[in-house]
Amino acid sequence: MRRSKTESRCPERPCDGFPIPMGRMPIAGPCSGRPRTWRWVLAWIVQKVTGCPYLGSHSTGARCYSTPARFEHCDGTKISESQLEVRMDQPIRQYGMVAKRQQSKGLNTSLAPIVCLSLLVVVGSTASANEWSYPGDPGFVARSLQEMPAAKASWETPEYGYFTGVNPLTGGTTVNAPWQLVAVNASTAYALGYYGQGVTLGMMDSGYRVTHQGFQTGLIAPVRATGVYGTSGFGYRNTANPGNPFTAGETFTVDGDTARTSDYSHGTGMLGVTSGIRDGLSQHGISFASMMYVAKTGGSDTQSHGPFHDYVYWYTANKALVDAGAKVINSSWGSFVQTLNRTQFDGSGNNLGTNGNLVNGYQLPGKDSASPTAMATTIPNEYLKDLEYQYFFTKKSYSEGGIQYNPKYPGRSFMDAIWDAIKVTGTVNVRSAGNNDWSNPYFRPAYPLFNPAAENQFVAVGGVQPPTAANPEYTKQFGYNEAGLAKWWTVSTPSNAVRTTGSGGDTTYSNSSGTSPATPVATAAMGVLLSRYPNMDAKQVREVMLTTSNNKMTDGVRFLGTGQTSPSGASIAWTAPDGLPDDRWGWGIPDLAKGMYGPAQFLSPMLYNMSKAPVDVWSNDISQVAIKQREREDLQWLASYKQQGIAFAGEFSPNVLNPNGTLNKQAFVLQGLLNDPAVQAITNGRPETYDKISYEDAVKWRKEWMDARAAHIQSKIDRGQYTASLTKTGAGTLFLTGNNTYAGGSTVAGGKLSIVGTNSSGVTVSNGGTLGGTGTVAGTIAVLKGGVLSPGVSAEEAAGITSVVASVAVTPGDVLRASAVKVGLGGGFKATLKAGGESSRLMATGPVALGGSLVLEATAVPSAGEVYTLIQAASIQGTFTGLPEGSVVTANGRQYRISYQGSKVTLTAS
Repeated sequence: MRRSKTESRCPERPCDGFPIPMGRMPIAGPCSGRPRTWRWVLAWIVQKVTGCPYLGSHSTGARCYSTPARFEHCDGTKISESQLEVRMDQPIRQYGMVAKRQQSKGLNTSLAPIVCLSLLVVVGSTASANEWSYPGDPGFVARSLQEMPAAKASWETPEYGYFTGVNPLTGGTTVNAPWQLVAVNASTAYALGYYGQGVTLGMMDSGYRVTHQGFQTGLIAPVRATGVYGTSGFGYRNTANPGNPFTAGETFTVDGDTARTSDYSHGTGMLGVTSGIRDGLSQHGISFASMMYVAKTGGSDTQSHGPFHDYVYWYTANKALVDAGAKVINSSWGSFVQTLNRTQFDGSGNNLGTNGNLVNGYQLPGKDSASPTAMATTIPNEYLKDLEYQYFFTKKSYSEGGIQYNPKYPGRSFMDAIWDAIKVTGTVNVRSAGNNDWSNPYFRPAYPLFNPAAENQFVAVGGVQPPTAANPEYTKQFGYNEAGLAKWWTVSTPSNAVRTTGSGGDTTYSNSSGTSPATPVATAAMGVLLSRYPNMDAKQVREVMLTTSNNKMTDGVRFLGTGQTSPSGASIAWTAPDGLPDDRWGWGIPDLAKGMYGPAQFLSPMLYNMSKAPVDVWSNDISQVAIKQREREDLQWLASYKQQGIAFAGEFSPNVLNPNGTLNKQAFVLQGLLNDPAVQAITNGRPETYDKISYEDAVKWRKEWMDARAAHIQSKIDRGQYTASLTKTGAGTLFLTGNNTYAGGSTVAGGKLSIVGTNSSGVTVSNGGTLGGTGTVAGTIAVLKGGVLSPGVSAEEAAGITSVVASVAVTPGDVLRASAVKVGLGGGFKATLKAGGESSRLMATGPVALGGSLVLEATAVPSAGEVYTLIQAASIQGTFTGLPEGSVVTANGRQYRISYQGSKVTLTAS
């Protein structure tokens, strides 16, 4: 058949069929089983037009071409545009596509290649572009190991990003493209077909410029929710007079597209980092194919980080994002809490003149700044006592007598509101660490320190500076808050000159700096990872992002920051052992290249339910370095607390009154309180006392958070949460190809686990589970009732692996190696008999105890007398059920005699 001269890059499909299970995509390429409603809708359209069934059988599909639009039945007859039009009467964006359907009758010609491509993706064929890109986009998905370099390069277009002095289009000394994509190795994920598709994200920020060209997609939308303020207050606290008031009883809306023009600058920039469309222009978001819902904070980026916000508003907004389906919520809004200049004002608010309080000024320099007074107006945050003071002040503000007290939610802060909105859903909150030279993130991202139950749903984000011509390595942004006490849930991402959408016009792009733009880099990285792992929830993907983050320089050997110093002369080099988070960097820079290949550590027992994607491959080496170190640290903390009580936490902040009620000489006053009418009323005209914490309250609240942490640690001990282990459930097959050293063992409780690499711990195979592979299990294999041990990797399985993750090559094989093995009563051992006496088999260095059943599959006709070795071990104990020595067993109509002699289990063909 002759093709049109204007046909697209879509290859002509033969009529031999392709499977389209309803609501699921096949395993090939970027599909990975992720539910995508529009895919089965499209399949339904093809089925209705062609008459080919698509559910439970093989559809013959349709040939497709671009302009002029032409679709054909498998018999070669043309599918009319009207036939398709009648079934495409909904906006195309509803199904996740970027093209607009024209108002005129007939199929939009620009849609044809997109529809064609969608069919190709469904069947796992070559994708030279994707439904979230633009005509002429060179990006394509690799089909093999050999194609990976070219596929990666195809996504690294000018809007992908270049470093200073490296961009071939423009020279100069500034970063002039979105280098954040390069820093997280996004092109590897794209080359494998993962761009965030099928994932819903959320953003809490100042709103966004709806008309910006970078947001013209159905994948960005505001949430819709209203409520009534429960308290009154002011959102802005960075000047003497507070601003942006809200009043109890007033109705509010959180819709992200209703922000004031004066407010949405910050949110516009953050949204571009995650979700700016890939259109071949200035930049695109990292997770550009994810659905993004936006809620507004109710103000500009001047909204204070402090405890001055209404519980109801923040619960309503975050709950709206959760209800919209957001698995990750980006929160990088707001301004740090400020103090009156501590070189000038004392703790009573008295102005002592220039440098009048210099002797008693608390924490004036930053550790990395050459200035002796660099931090004089930022709330101190260097030590535990400083974070604890922020926790205390939050408790005071939301308790009875505080300015944000709500009797319906007594003691619940706006941070508690966020936690209350996400805690039952598993949604992860990603928060900026703050833009000051402190060793710890501020209270908001450090919230799990005082509410440890929230830790596995929080990520704190610090900053990284880009390479330059003079320094080709990443540099820690020492001027921003670092990991410190929050190191276990912190990453560091691009924070300087992050190219993104600007609010000055619909075609404006600009560079943004701070941990604000760093945060959506981490959020978007999680979006891409969620599209890669449809069988994982956001908490599990969070662990993948943390444990696969990069901590090395470009040579892959030296740690980040090696040889680098801050202006004060302090080293900013990574100091933690490999596999552990660092005090400055946290876990390092999220690495989507490494993140494509499974977790690198288990930070808790991993329950992997493969109910969505039928095949997955983890090729990273999986260790337990971090969880065992965390166990040591937590047990040491618990023992010290039991021995010392609250004294173990050290001294209190100077803003905690002395036991006799007097003021510490290093006390300070927070900005924006002295002229607040509510504060003046509560304090009877002494607003300078409001930010001070009584000694009795400090003791009470310290005991509260320390008791909570002690209980949490004890609960983790009781529940075995310091054990690095894997439990696999669901019908799918998981291949482990790395050198895995986690000691907690693996349990196969459903589907199949195939060990292709090495596992240092044992495997238990329980009811409904199968263990296979060609690797080595150093621990004991125990096959329980209903479980099956089936050594080897078939040719079909190996081919399926390559189609799932193109950079993983697995060859077929027959032998699984182990130490000791026990096949219990009700368990099974499955072997495949092949030509020439070859078979799948088990080789064990220890004893093999048999008691279950033998299951045989024959793929060839044997010659009489051919001997098949099914098991070879140090010793064989027992027999298969009902098959004593010399018994005859039948497979595929042929008989074989079984023997357990010579530490082997053999079958001899009759």
